Amino acid sequence: MQEKSYGVVARSAAASDHETHVEAIRNRGYTVLPGVLSSDELSDWRKRIDLTYAKQEQEFGRDRLVAIKELDLCRAPLLYDRDFLGLAEHPKIMEIVKALLGEWFILNLQNAIINRPNIEHHQSSWHRDLPYQNFVISRPLSVNALFAIDDFSAETGGTQFLPFSHKIEYLPSEQYVAANRVHGEARAGSVILFDSMVFHRAGANSSPNIRRAINQMYTVPILKQQYDFAKALASERSTLSEGALRLLGFTSEVPLNDREWRAARAAKLGIAG
Repeated sequence: MQEKSYGVVARSAAASDHETHVEAIRNRGYTVLPGVLSSDELSDWRKRIDLTYAKQEQEFGRDRLVAIKELDLCRAPLLYDRDFLGLAEHPKIMEIVKALLGEWFILNLQNAIINRPNIEHHQSSWHRDLPYQNFVISRPLSVNALFAIDDFSAETGGTQFLPFSHKIEYLPSEQYVAANRVHGEARAGSVILFDSMVFHRAGANSSPNIRRAINQMYTVPILKQQYDFAKALASERSTLSEGALRLLGFTSEVPLNDREWRAARAAKLGIAG
């Protein structure tokens, strides 16, 4: 049954599930997409996250990670395990991100987070994933896809959100935050998608279990990537699909000088040198 309205001159429409999620992100700032990963896939991803992080901890040193407040944060795992790239290209996520950012966007970052029981994670402070930006914009510049590899709940320290805060230039008062924050409840296998400008933070894990997640941020190409995937994977360029090349920023690299810029434009237009 269609709800009645009065004095309304325009109204949006959501004809499918993915359009409903897109509308929620635009208006509330976040949504939960359930059942993206199966139980077997989740078991595999837990192993991959733990293994990749162990390699990074061994490479950099646990004490040094503690010193720079990077413990239990697995950065750019796709550079260690290419299956993480497949996760970044998941079709259900691509469909929603395209609806919000358009056809051309890049993977700005990919991190796996390990939230251990009774240990405060460094991301437990309120923040935006485009930090230090006190402005609002009519359309999103960036969208996050946070894969819940383990259950997200108040007990496991699931991410807290401040709904609609992507429409506010500043972090509201402590009283407002305390009255309006919500937990992003999500079963393992779900994905929490949100506007990167919505204020959020990791909760405190008071459960006996580890809570893992994989966070991916997609941005319009005018924003600088956190990692230079194109340079890091330059030797594998010929093995990557056209879609992966665009997603990883190969087609958004900054030219060294005027000659490189013009050569790239000529190649794009099919003009011989």
